[in-house]
Amino acid sequence: MLLGLETFSYHLAFAYRKMNIFDFIKRTAELGLDGVEILVEGADLAHLGSEDPGFLRDVRAMTDELGMFVELDTCNTNPQKLTRVLNICRELGADRMRVYSSVGGDVKEELKQAAEDFRQVISLCADYGVRIGYENHEYESSQDVLEVVREVNSEYVGAHIDTGNSMMVWEDPIEAIKNMAPHAVSTHFKDHMVITVNNHPMIVGVPVGKGSIDCVESFRILAEESPLERISIEVCYGYIAPFRVPEDKGYGAKLGQGCFRIHQPPYDPTVVAPYLLRSLDKGLALQSFAWQELAELACSEAERQELLALQDQAVVDSVEYVKKLNSGSVAKIEERTRTSSDGDQGGDFKQRGRRLD
Repeated sequence: MLLGLETFSYHLAFAYRKMNIFDFIKRTAELGLDGVEILVEGADLAHLGSEDPGFLRDVRAMTDELGMFVELDTCNTNPQKLTRVLNICRELGADRMRVYSSVGGDVKEELKQAAEDFRQVISLCADYGVRIGYENHEYESSQDVLEVVREVNSEYVGAHIDTGNSMMVWEDPIEAIKNMAPHAVSTHFKDHMVITVNNHPMIVGVPVGKGSIDCVESFRILAEESPLERISIEVCYGYIAPFRVPEDKGYGAKLGQGCFRIHQPPYDPTVVAPYLLRSLDKGLALQSFAWQELAELACSEAERQELLALQDQAVVDSVEYVKKLNSGSVAKIEERTRTSSDGDQGGDFKQRGRRLD
């Protein structure tokens, strides 16, 4: 399986202007990965930063020289905005475009609109050879995503599997991944854990393999039960978000059970980013944060430098872990742990096996 890295993995470095897209591509190559997934949301195109033809030629020249695949990440299914990003895909040689639509509006209406919008750009996708991956993005269940994919009924529209986002609607990640796997086009491979803030459960992004999601099984499903030939790692260290619906209106998961078990402080700073809980003092409590807002939680240059170092280490640890998943070595370690644990199949076993301490 080819492995790539999503630019959000270095969202703090981008926010502090310590990294640009060329730096990111170089860093991804240093990590020994095969491709990049670039966030191009909004009018300013986020982590790409420009659609100037000369700039795009320079980006493509760099990825071509390094032999890397390229994918793009965007939001909003408006056909005009999709067309803009599809044109950038063509210039960069990207053959996958991840899209999500909901940010807390009428999800059912947004799903219906997404299907209508995708139909309007299918011919352009065919011309450019670009497939759209529709993402489960915190508000949508796996079945919501599949409803859109089936409605559009085109080889150019499939599922973008985010291995963690289903938690926000109380859907077990493994069930969500299994549901979407046969229709997968692209991925965000990540890890989460649940903490509480003022008695409210919150989901935080952690280095892959150090959270509560069964990453071994997640990887196995993607590798064996999907048509995917590549997986993109998205390290969400420093991200925090609430559940998007009440537990009783969610998709069956229960707080405290399985990967929804609550992790108690004190938190290891290499796992849960420092200063996250400062959001309460800034009036951002119980919201989802843009990467620009997350960056503001550090109040000094020393704190920013600390977060940058921790984020880089989170990426290094995550990449090492996923490479081991790709080689099968993590699964072998888990199997050895399983046979020596006297039948213990609980969360403690999973945590020991997956940390690789």
